[in-house]
Amino acid sequence: MAVGDIDLDDAGMDPDPLGEGVNVVVPPEPYFPSTLNRSSFTSIKGKRGGNAKRKKSRHHETLPLQTSRPLFQRDRCTITVTQGDPEASGRRRRMYIVASDLSEESRYAVEWGIGTVIRDGDHLLIVTVVENEAKVDPPIPNPTDRTTRLRSQQERQGLAYILVRQATSLLQRTRLNVTVSCQAWHSKNSRHMLLDIVDYNEPTMLIVGSRGLGKIKGILLGSTSHYLIQRCSVPVMVARRRLKRPPKRSAHLAKNRMHVSLAEAGIDRVAPKVDQDVAVMRDEMQRDDERRDEKERAIDEDGEEAGEETGEEGKGDGAEGEGYLGTKVRG
Repeated sequence: MAVGDIDLDDAGMDPDPLGEGVNVVVPPEPYFPSTLNRSSFTSIKGKRGGNAKRKKSRHHETLPLQTSRPLFQRDRCTITVTQGDPEASGRRRRMYIVASDLSEESRYAVEWGIGTVIRDGDHLLIVTVVENEAKVDPPIPNPTDRTTRLRSQQERQGLAYILVRQATSLLQRTRLNVTVSCQAWHSKNSRHMLLDIVDYNEPTMLIVGSRGLGKIKGILLGSTSHYLIQRCSVPVMVARRRLKRPPKRSAHLAKNRMHVSLAEAGIDRVAPKVDQDVAVMRDEMQRDDERRDEKERAIDEDGEEAGEETGEEGKGDGAEGEGYLGTKVRG
């Protein structure tokens, strides 16, 4: 069997050839062989003018996509996107929630949720919560605050449409019959609001993005993902940024790498440095305490000496006064 045949077999058996999730559809090859490597050929006129011929590829047929009108409710705006016919799948409907803060890590969480987690008939809820107490709707509407409420609703609508664009661009690359709801909230505390949303909807799983920090920084600084893992009532999946997949049969595959002991691993290089920094910090704090004690001791000794000198001077003044008052003058 030739090497090319092995490569084709591996590509056919790989459930995720693009590395973007099993739900992402691989674009088919063009029908005519002459268009396979069209992008590598340029005409003389194109080389001189700098206009290279672009490769034309035939994409898969997309399913019908419907986007609802924005639904405004108290403190939130919801836009629902439906692709295909989720009711015709016949599967038990499952719900997943993705917490997004519109960062790069959250975008990977949304991509992982659509590309890997959900199946036909499922419902995905993408939520973003903005902490702003001034833009939270009052329990009793006030006619005088109508302008403020409209501005808050417009801001939530804009955030919801950003989530819709992210979800739509990913859904069009799949053939999933699913429903995706995008919600934008205003709240006093985003972490508490996310827990309330999870408790109300009771999803199968909550998906969040990591902050991209190391283990030590994440524990010291604290993060929303760590808070949700500790407090959430459903399983929480933290989707980290996807690493680049190395090409097949390359020189830097795992089997060709030199074995590295655990003592030389990068994860253990941080621990001694942290211990050293902690020891230096403790020594500095101990020196500061010793200097502070010496200063207080010196101040106390100076105060005692000053008190003794003042007492002696007072006694001397009293003796002189008695002698002065006791002197009789003959008249």
